[in-house]
Amino acid sequence: MADATQEFFDGLARRGHDRRLTAIDEGSVRFDISRDGRTDHWLVAIDRGDITVSKQATGGDAVVEADGAVFDRIASGEAYFLTTVLRGEAAVAGSPRIFATVRKLFPPPPTSRGSRRRGGDHG
Repeated sequence: MADATQEFFDGLARRGHDRRLTAIDEGSVRFDISRDGRTDHWLVAIDRGDITVSKQATGGDAVVEADGAVFDRIASGEAYFLTTVLRGEAAVAGSPRIFATVRKLFPPPPTSRGSRRRGGDHG
């Protein structure tokens, strides 16, 4: 069975288009995910909402670096992407505009016990 990170990128590739990303005109984000002494790279290219995913170690208008276990939690919705960045568990570099938009690719933030999810932009 694939890990949550692999499933996340496979899902993006199958999605093909996301209307929330139409503001990005030819932008890309490279994800460098480290696990067991090696780093896997995914390049997510976005063009007016059209998404393509490739395994590529170069490029990206923005770069996200994270440990595999951390990214698994992000990809599965157990952890909120922005919170992991603020805690220093993941790092981002490059275009702030791309970063602000690409966080919409991730599941909404987890809710605390007894609270209800609020509407609006979660990513």
